[in-house]
Amino acid sequence: MDNSKLTSALIGGCTFGVAAALPYLSTSGVAVCALYIGGGVLSAYLFLKGRPPTPSAPYGDGAVVGLLAGLLGGVAATIVGLVVELAGLGQGAEAARAALEQMEQTGFEMPAWALEAMGLHGVTPLMAAARLVTACVGYAIGGCIGGVVGVTILHKKEA
Repeated sequence: MDNSKLTSALIGGCTFGVAAALPYLSTSGVAVCALYIGGGVLSAYLFLKGRPPTPSAPYGDGAVVGLLAGLLGGVAATIVGLVVELAGLGQGAEAARAALEQMEQTGFEMPAWALEAMGLHGVTPLMAAARLVTACVGYAIGGCIGGVVGVTILHKKEA
């Protein structure tokens, strides 16, 4: 693998992964999805910045760089999100408790394993693993789209 791809993906993915894990920004789904795609676009920009013009756009390279940025961003977002949660700055536990209270009012009882996964009693290994998997999958999809969009917008064609 090209070193410039990995460097571009590392910068783009970690920048937007950390931003997506910040407490008040992470509660907006639209903002977080835009950050997934933005990480891919930034990675494509950094990858294409020093490249000479080519007759055809390197969509495959953009997709790979975006995918890598998404995976690295998912890991960064998970780590930062767990640190924020452990520091007591997150809103995850309060939102989960409110949802649980609403379900209990309707007569629905949550299984014990689901309560543990929700992390109502602090950060658990199951919750951390679930966050890591879902963040990596979501970021990878958004990053891949962002990488292709970035190449589409930023590609320099030969004259």
